[in-house]
Amino acid sequence: MRFAVIGSLGWAGSRHVKALQELGHDIVALVDPGAGCADQAATVGAKAVASFDALDLDSIDAACLALPPHLHPDLTRRLANAGKHVLCEKPMAPDTAEARELVEFAASVPVTIMPGYLLRTNPHIRGFHDALRGMGELRRVHISTNVRKPSMAGWRSEPVIGGALLVNAIHQLDLASWFTGEMLTPRFAQLDNVHFDAPTEDLFFTSMVSPSGVTASVLSSWSPNPPILSDGLMITDAGKLRIEAETDGGSIVLTATGYRINGTDVDIPGVVGVNQFAREIEHFVDVIENGTPLLVTVEDNWKVQKLIEDCRAAAIAPAGRVANRAA
Repeated sequence: MRFAVIGSLGWAGSRHVKALQELGHDIVALVDPGAGCADQAATVGAKAVASFDALDLDSIDAACLALPPHLHPDLTRRLANAGKHVLCEKPMAPDTAEARELVEFAASVPVTIMPGYLLRTNPHIRGFHDALRGMGELRRVHISTNVRKPSMAGWRSEPVIGGALLVNAIHQLDLASWFTGEMLTPRFAQLDNVHFDAPTEDLFFTSMVSPSGVTASVLSSWSPNPPILSDGLMITDAGKLRIEAETDGGSIVLTATGYRINGTDVDIPGVVGVNQFAREIEHFVDVIENGTPLLVTVEDNWKVQKLIEDCRAAAIAPAGRVANRAA
């Protein structure tokens, strides 16, 4: 399949490029105004393009979008209206209203539009999800990430695209919604700076409840020296994801090689060291070519963006470094 990667020099875009290369797809064009785009394109045999307007849409079948959220809706529409399939990084829009409009748009076009919540396509997380589904009624789930950050310099500190909530916790909120299968309501949320003086939070926490009474909590923390735990999944070389849940049938915990259900370890073959971006693109192409149902939809993105909006509305007053800086 012929691909363009738009925003190819960014953290996510560069990983889309490597995943496409690993899977053997034809990378036709890399779109980025940065000075390194020409060299990046040369390494994969692609054309370097400085802007979306200069991209020859007839030369591609699909595109990976990895840009700031406010640019995603317009380019998603332009690509889809041209008959191109779209894999769009999260979040797909700058706010809930535009995310809702994209749901309606995606239903109106005959192409695949998939948001980039890559944990849903990770076979490790899917194995955990399937095991959880077989354990009876869910009562409680807790999902956390502790990510090592020597600093918050650069884009990670920018309010529109950075912070622990939008960069990491957004994935955990999506998983919480997926595991419960219900719309969640935050009881309260906390966005604070525990380690870094920065314009965005380095810690996010929320406690939520579903209509049926399931309790779901999410913690996302950035720090120079995060706790090192044996259980969980290394989602990057600097961050670990942990999941624990309780059901009528007992408890389950994500482990490094699978999961532990009621004290018994179950390994899932082939999940250690998996390239999550490659698995995500693999599923995206499978949907396009074989009609496989999407594991994550544009509506799922809207639900997560709505949940983020609700968490911000339910946030307690900031304290510590944030309060001192505001004063």
